[in-house]
Amino acid sequence: MSLPYGKLLVLFSLTAAARLMAQAPPYTVAKGTIASAMQPAIRLDVDTTLTYVGSQRWILYNVAQAEQHLFVQRSAEGVERFLWVQFEEYVPSSNGRYDYSKDAPISVFGRELRVSKQLWNVPTTETRPESDGAYARKLLREHGVTLPAQMFYERFIYLPDTTGRRELMVIYAENAKLIGASTLPKEMLDAVLAEHERRGLRAFSISPAR
Repeated sequence: MSLPYGKLLVLFSLTAAARLMAQAPPYTVAKGTIASAMQPAIRLDVDTTLTYVGSQRWILYNVAQAEQHLFVQRSAEGVERFLWVQFEEYVPSSNGRYDYSKDAPISVFGRELRVSKQLWNVPTTETRPESDGAYARKLLREHGVTLPAQMFYERFIYLPDTTGRRELMVIYAENAKLIGASTLPKEMLDAVLAEHERRGLRAFSISPAR
């Protein structure tokens, strides 16, 4: 006996949903470790004094699959440190490539990362609500987390292969409690940010998947 078209459509949708749910997630988080299915397979270990807030997956600007993981360390005064981990890969319909040739290269964890750093004025309004930063701040707010007005900020980028179509981005930020940080002479701010980078590189590590 044949089923009506509507019932067949519902059955097909339920079967497809079940098949999707049965697939292993591409990223897993456990005990401060993020394991990635990104090729080549890697794992990222995070300082366990940073507390995991949560994750989200979406299509960024309709061109790239993004998965975001957020961590914070808080005190009675608010957020002290913030770590933002993001895996990205362009979708097949996009011909985009990641290019960080203007960022400084550093050699760490047995691979090259591209870095940029700044004294960051945390946005209070979202001029680009579809951006990954807006997504991150929304997820933080949903968990009762508000970032301080100014943070020392460094972005670390790892491109795992020569295609330039996949990236791992790690952003490490600290509360800029330093009085008058925005008026520091450039040489002093550069020294502060260099020390901040050293602390950032102790907050996470990248290694081959086990």
